[in-house]
Amino acid sequence: MTDNKFDTSGPDASFDIMRYVHLVGERKGLFVFIALTVMFAAVVTSYVLPKKYEAKSIVFIEENVISDLVKGIAVTPSMDTKIKAIKVTMLSRNMLSKVIQGLDLDVSLKNKVSLDGLIASLRGRIRIGLDERRGVFDIRFADTDPVLARDVVNTLTRVYIEDSVSNKRKESFEATRFLAEQIDVFKKRIDEARKNIEDFKVASGKVLATNEYTVRREIERGEDEIKAIDIQMNSQEASRKVLLTNSPSRTRLRKQEQALNDMLARYTENHPQVKQLESAIAETKRQIAHNGEEELSLIYSSPEYQHIKVQIKALKAQKKNIEEEIAANKALLDQLPKAQAQLQELQRKEQNEVIIYEKLVSRYGQSEVSKEMELQDKAVSFRVLDPAVVPTIPASPNRPLIMLAGMAAGVGIAFGVIFLMDLIDPSIKNVDDLRAFGIPVLAVIPKLKNVEEERKISRRNLRIYLIGAVGFLIVLAFFGTEFLSLGIVDKLIEKGAAVVQQWRI
Repeated sequence: MTDNKFDTSGPDASFDIMRYVHLVGERKGLFVFIALTVMFAAVVTSYVLPKKYEAKSIVFIEENVISDLVKGIAVTPSMDTKIKAIKVTMLSRNMLSKVIQGLDLDVSLKNKVSLDGLIASLRGRIRIGLDERRGVFDIRFADTDPVLARDVVNTLTRVYIEDSVSNKRKESFEATRFLAEQIDVFKKRIDEARKNIEDFKVASGKVLATNEYTVRREIERGEDEIKAIDIQMNSQEASRKVLLTNSPSRTRLRKQEQALNDMLARYTENHPQVKQLESAIAETKRQIAHNGEEELSLIYSSPEYQHIKVQIKALKAQKKNIEEEIAANKALLDQLPKAQAQLQELQRKEQNEVIIYEKLVSRYGQSEVSKEMELQDKAVSFRVLDPAVVPTIPASPNRPLIMLAGMAAGVGIAFGVIFLMDLIDPSIKNVDDLRAFGIPVLAVIPKLKNVEEERKISRRNLRIYLIGAVGFLIVLAFFGTEFLSLGIVDKLIEKGAAVVQQWRI
């Protein structure tokens, strides 16, 4: 080691930026060569890349004043819905196919695969920007041919507007026709529902005409009458029993038995008068058993018995009629809730049909107005604010950006290469490297100066600095020319190409 100018000490020496500055200074020639090479490569690349021109069209989605006037009456598409559908529709295969056919781009296509590739290429290069707040959208397309870029944008805009208007008219016609058909369908359903109600009322007229309160009062009145009839019948039955027990033999038997009870209160059972009376009672019973039916026949044929019998029969007949009337009224009460529920259900169905029918009629009127608006272009319309024109300035490549990136990359790559060379260099670079091997350092001998050699080195460094400065200025000149859009280099290239073309001819 003969030079200690890079000698640094301490553990952080490898991170000292001055060390890398010295490395660059030591290999300045390589640094300048790499940096300029990368910079000039970026300059050449920026001119070699094909130029692409971007055409742009701005379309305003205009809502007619009539739309505000008919709000709530006619059905008009909302602005949000309109804008959201634009991008999807414009990039659809159908729309792009119409653009290709309109510009005869499919003339040179050989098969369907080529057409699919062209559609995919257009879809990938078309840019659609939406501004919902302003209600505008823009269409952009970039191509190496500025005329084609303009034609694609204008054709796509025109085809979309024509297709949108046509589709809206078709939708309006379809909606109006559909509503008209549904109105007829629901009119028939309403007529059918009303007929069902009338038929049910006819079939259940008695039940539906029943007054529940009146019927319940009739039932209570009938039950009271039955109770009164039962009392009369019991009274008549009692009279009949009394009449049957008042025959001569039974009257005598009843008196003899009463006398016997009186005697037994005063005498024993063995008393002669008691014995005699018991014999008389037995004789009377025998006579009753022998002549009872004959006596009952006399009673049955008597006017009193027949009157009672007729009265009882009349009361039973009256009771039966009242019971039948009560049963009929109770049956009406049982049928009334079900009949009323069925009638309400039929009326509810009819009401639902009427509600839908009225809504359809209302919508039909709105649809008619909407259709007329679409036919007369009174609804939402598109207005091309800025049609696409032939672009004169290429949108890409961005030469200033490429050159600026090339300058940064040149410096970075050159520095990286020098840093990498330093890392892989196995030589001893400073005193610390020696100490790291455990070698004691007794002294450092400074490098002896050689005047002639230093003069050569100075001249070589001057050439390097001069080459680097000139090269960098040339790159800056290209950068400035493109940044200011002077187009000087393009003109020189065109003239050179024209000269070469003439020379070939």
